[in-house]
Amino acid sequence: MTIQRQRYGFTLIELMIVVAIIGILAAIAIPNFQRFQARARQAEVSANLKSLFTGLRTQQRRPANPIRSSGFSPERGNRYSYHLDDGCAGGFEDRSMIDAVGSNTDTCIGADNFKFGSFPPFFQVVPVAGATWNARATSNGMGTSSGLFGTAENWDFLAYGAGDVDKLVHDQPDTWLISSSDGELGAVCPAGDPQQRVSAGEPFNVLDDVSCD
Repeated sequence: MTIQRQRYGFTLIELMIVVAIIGILAAIAIPNFQRFQARARQAEVSANLKSLFTGLRTQQRRPANPIRSSGFSPERGNRYSYHLDDGCAGGFEDRSMIDAVGSNTDTCIGADNFKFGSFPPFFQVVPVAGATWNARATSNGMGTSSGLFGTAENWDFLAYGAGDVDKLVHDQPDTWLISSSDGELGAVCPAGDPQQRVSAGEPFNVLDDVSCD
């Protein structure tokens, strides 16, 4: 006598429940993964601004305005543009081609839109919401705009990095600053109240592109 075993399978309802659970998990996990990726991309601007800070602070006398006067030249593939002038009035190193093109007056280094074709040549800086600097930087006339301030012997600087990390290039850019002065700074987004105390050489996130669209 042959005994036939009854075969069991998933019912349609069970399959629908599994698909729904997978959908819920994906809805939770994918945005978190994208935020994690964006956070990782922010490591670029922090490292490069620290490099710019070191290059400027090793000079005893105030250097010329061009951003390369400090020896600063970030690696290609940069998501951020780097500014010693908010609007890059002195020009910017163009990284839209296989060979970067710059001039001796460049006050900015553009984002690498050879690699990231949807990027603009350089991002518009979002200035810090408010800044109170130490007495030396205040006497040198440093405010919220990037640049070099003061005399040849007694000077300060404020530099910005602005870029895209959330792949939405038409919203406001992820913006960071670094300065030669201790200060109390106010972020644009998320807004901080009271202002945060920031040390010289410490990168500060003016507008967080991860959480502020």
